[in-house]
Amino acid sequence: MLIQKIAGSMIRRAEKRVGVSFDYVHKIAQTDLGLLLRYNRLFGFLDLSRKTPAVAHHVARLRGAIAADCGTCVEAEIGNARNAGVEPLLIDTVLSGNYAALPPDLAAVATLSDAVTSRREDDPEAREIVREAYGEAGLIELSFAMNGAALLPGIKRAMGYATACNIDILRKQARRAP
Repeated sequence: MLIQKIAGSMIRRAEKRVGVSFDYVHKIAQTDLGLLLRYNRLFGFLDLSRKTPAVAHHVARLRGAIAADCGTCVEAEIGNARNAGVEPLLIDTVLSGNYAALPPDLAAVATLSDAVTSRREDDPEAREIVREAYGEAGLIELSFAMNGAALLPGIKRAMGYATACNIDILRKQARRAP
């Protein structure tokens, strides 16, 4: 079917851009194009970064993906962050969890992301720093980013495509030249 071939081509371009296999997205496309459209609507909605700087958006997404423990998801988030111009050293710092080395607003984004996605807790102090730095709309957008990145690994895991994280290997990848 022509539409499936076009979908496959678009998925392969996304794989090349991000640097990871989207085998599970190929499976969705082969199974039901309506499901692929639903998937694309969901992640298209979550991927937008209009109210915050790209670096804050990617800090939230990296920490959300780490919380869900999917190595290829974190690898994809590293690729997305690099494609958005986030410095490799900053990506490595976010992966390491060394928030003292981050500017206060980004440390708060990472801290809030960890509280919400890893520990399922609230962190009013971090939230207030994020709100002061990026406004209410920025806080909402970052909440979409962190939770969206944590959602994808669950979909992959349910379909049998998730891989466990090895943060040390991913940190080495983050520091490599593009």
